[in-house]
Amino acid sequence: MHEIDEGQGMSKASGVAIVGVSSLAGDMLVNMLDEHEYTFSSVALVDVDDEAGERRMIKGQSVRVEALSSFDFSSVAVAIVAGDREFGLQCIGNIRDAGALVVDTTGLLAGQGASVVAGVNTAALADAVGRRAVSCPDAQVVQSALVLQALAGMSTLQRVSVSTYQSMSTHSKAAVEALAMQTGRLLNGQPIEKGGALDKQAAFNLLPCTSDIDASGASREERDLVNGVVDVLGLKDVPVLASCVMVPLFYGTAQMMQVTTAEPLDSKKVGNILRRVKGIKVLDKEGAGGFPTPITDATGSDEVWVGRIRQDAAEPNTTHLWIVSDNLRKGVALNSLAIADLLIKDYL
Repeated sequence: MHEIDEGQGMSKASGVAIVGVSSLAGDMLVNMLDEHEYTFSSVALVDVDDEAGERRMIKGQSVRVEALSSFDFSSVAVAIVAGDREFGLQCIGNIRDAGALVVDTTGLLAGQGASVVAGVNTAALADAVGRRAVSCPDAQVVQSALVLQALAGMSTLQRVSVSTYQSMSTHSKAAVEALAMQTGRLLNGQPIEKGGALDKQAAFNLLPCTSDIDASGASREERDLVNGVVDVLGLKDVPVLASCVMVPLFYGTAQMMQVTTAEPLDSKKVGNILRRVKGIKVLDKEGAGGFPTPITDATGSDEVWVGRIRQDAAEPNTTHLWIVSDNLRKGVALNSLAIADLLIKDYL
C-alpha cells in the first residue's frame, strides 16, 4: 500500500474508504491493512459522527477517523462498509450516489447483484462495476465456497449439507458483549439479565437461532448460507441444506459439511487436493489433536482449516469434512480487501 493520505487529496482511481471502523469487522479491516500489502493509493477511515476524531495506526502512520455525515465519498474509488444491516441502510445508498463502488459486508445487499468470494468467482466483479456494488458474503459462505469449489473440480456436486457452529461475533458486537456479561454473572453466582442482544442464555448454552424465522422454519443465517453458496458457486440445481447454531465462543466459526458427489471420493485424495488450494490448510491426522479448532488453529490465521475428512461408510459418494476459520479475519476482512484490490487493479 502506498502512502496513506487523510481525507482530501486522495487519488480517486485507487483510493479506498473503510466505513464503520468501530464495528468488529471494521476493526479487523484496519488491522489487516496494517498486516498486509495492497495496491490502494490512499486509505480513509470513516464512521458515525460520534466516533469521528479517533485515530488508528496503519503502517506506522496515525490516521484520523472521518465523520460519515461530511466525508466526500466521490474522492475514493471503493468504500468497504462494515457493521450491521442497519448501519448499511444509513450509508450505502449515499455512497453509491456519490460514485464510489460499495463492497458491502453488512449483508444488506445479499442477493442484489454480484456476491463474490475472492479466488472462487472473481469474474463476477465485472457485473459489480455496473451496479456500483458487490456483496461480500457471510463468513460461512466464504469458507464453504473455497472447499466446495475444490471438491467440484474432482466430481460433480449432487448435494451439500452444512451444520455451522458460530461464535457470537458472527452475529453482532452486541452479542459478543452479551456473552461476556452473561458468563461473568453466571461465574459469580448471579442470574443473567434478560433482554438485550440475546433473548436467551448464550453462556454455557447452544442457540439454534438468533434471528427471524421464515414460513419454512429457516433462520436468516441459514437462508444467507444457502443463498450465498448457490450464488457464488452457481449451484442452481444442487440441493444445499444448512442448520446454523450459535455456540458460546466470542470469535471463530466451524462447520461440519457433508458433500455428495457423482463418484466416490477417496478421503486421502480429497486432503491432497485441498492442500493445493490457496487459502486452505489441512490438519487431518490420526490420533489425539489431529484436527483443527476455531480457537487453537484458526484464530489469527489467514487460512480456512480443514480436518476430519472421511468417506461415509454407508454412502461412499458422500464425504464428511470439518471446516474452521477466523470469521472476522478470513471471512470478512481479507475477502473484502481482496475484492477491493481486484476491483482497483482489474476492473476500475
